[in-house]
Amino acid sequence: MSTTIAKLLDALAASKQVSIERDEPIKDVAAFAKRIKPHFGKITWTPPATYASALTTWGPFRAENEDGKGFTLLGPDELRETNEDLVHMPEGVSRDEGVDLSTNHLVGFAEASGEAIWCFDVTQGKGGDYPVYYHHQDEPRARVLATGAWDSPKDAAPDFDSFAQWLETMVVALTAKKPPGWLEDLGSPHERFTKRRLALK
Repeated sequence: MSTTIAKLLDALAASKQVSIERDEPIKDVAAFAKRIKPHFGKITWTPPATYASALTTWGPFRAENEDGKGFTLLGPDELRETNEDLVHMPEGVSRDEGVDLSTNHLVGFAEASGEAIWCFDVTQGKGGDYPVYYHHQDEPRARVLATGAWDSPKDAAPDFDSFAQWLETMVVALTAKKPPGWLEDLGSPHERFTKRRLALK
């Protein structure tokens, strides 16, 4: 297991203010990844090593603080259903006539709350990792199907550069004596995290 991921999971497990519900570890991460089935087209992606490390060690899990705020790392069924229901658009969705949109660049891997999902953009990335985006069904981080350009240019900046950076921020937020205010807003549209990244000391 990645040293970074091990350290972060240990910090979660050691916190008395975080409750954790764990499922069975994922044995075949490649088969797990194939559960993503968009409404049209296809998605090709390889789970980042750090993400795979969390899945094979702890398995899918829910981590939340005393206020019920946190995240759920999705299991096999939830991965398929959540992407189908909250992440991937059906074919023919457009904002302007004749300009179809798509969210097939996204793979939702964790529930934030409500209709908000943490997603990888599997069309970008370096070193086997993908940037992470906060996606809400009412404010999708969509691209123009024909060109791949962002539907809204302000959506281009990722919330986190990698899975490890995302997990570190979530762990620090959940285990803090005074949680950041934005934790209460998880699940709302219009949230952005580029200036909310946290580091474990």
